[in-house]
Amino acid sequence: MRAKISSFPDASGSNARLLLQNLQDPKFIESLRALVEKSQALIDVLDRGERTLDSISNRIAELGHAGASALANGLESFDVDDLKTAGETLKGIIPVVRDFVSELGLIRQAGFFDPEVLKVIGSVGRAMSAAARDPDAHSDETRSIFEFTLLLKDPEVARTLNFITSLARHFGSYLDKSEAGSTRE
Repeated sequence: MRAKISSFPDASGSNARLLLQNLQDPKFIESLRALVEKSQALIDVLDRGERTLDSISNRIAELGHAGASALANGLESFDVDDLKTAGETLKGIIPVVRDFVSELGLIRQAGFFDPEVLKVIGSVGRAMSAAARDPDAHSDETRSIFEFTLLLKDPEVARTLNFITSLARHFGSYLDKSEAGSTRE
């Protein structure tokens, strides 16, 4: 339902009388005061919003000027030939990286990065490092075949030879499988 508001008093002056009656009602006065306070609060919010937007706008303008200045300073020492050379170098590196990643994928599929394999590789690396520091490994002393047979009784040597023997057998079986798929001449 919509109230009819007339801006012109009728001939009998009833609008003026109604206004006077309403102005004498304390509830009406309180409602008007609350409305004025809320409208003032709204004006304050709008003023703060306008000041905030002005501040933001000024900061953006300052940032834009600073950015443009920095870009201009950066472009003063910018060499197009350096960029061209870098692009050509990058263009040459991309196929190498692509091939490397492809080969790395094949190595991963082959099981090279399995935890057991990496553990063995780590052990071999540590053993090689220890052997490089061992003065007996660099000796010119000759050994007889009988001394080597005695070394087979050493548990560390026996474990190493058993591992190498097992590796040779497994590697041989993989070679047999891969040669069966290839054509022999």
